[in-house]
Amino acid sequence: MSNKLTVQRIKEIINEEKKKLKDESLISSDAVEDAWSGGDNLVKKIDYIKKLGIKESKLRKKADIYKKLRERLTSSVKRSK
Repeated sequence: MSNKLTVQRIKEIINEEKKKLKDESLISSDAVEDAWSGGDNLVKKIDYIKKLGIKESKLRKKADIYKKLRERLTSSVKRSK
C-alpha cells in the first residue's frame, strides 16, 4: 500500500466511517428530522458589529488623520535634508 491518499482511498475511508456510524445507531433518519424541525426559531438575527462594539468609521477617520500626519512628517523630513 502506498503512502499517498488517492481520491478513491478517501472515498473508501468516508464510506467506512459512515458504515461505523450507522452500525452504532448514531445516524438515523428520525434524528435528522427531529433536529431540523422547528429550525426557524433557532436563528437569532444579531448585528454583530453593534454587539461587539466595533466602531469602524471612527477608527477609519483616525487612521486617515494619522496617514496625513505621517505624510506631512515624511515630506518635512525630506525637505530638511
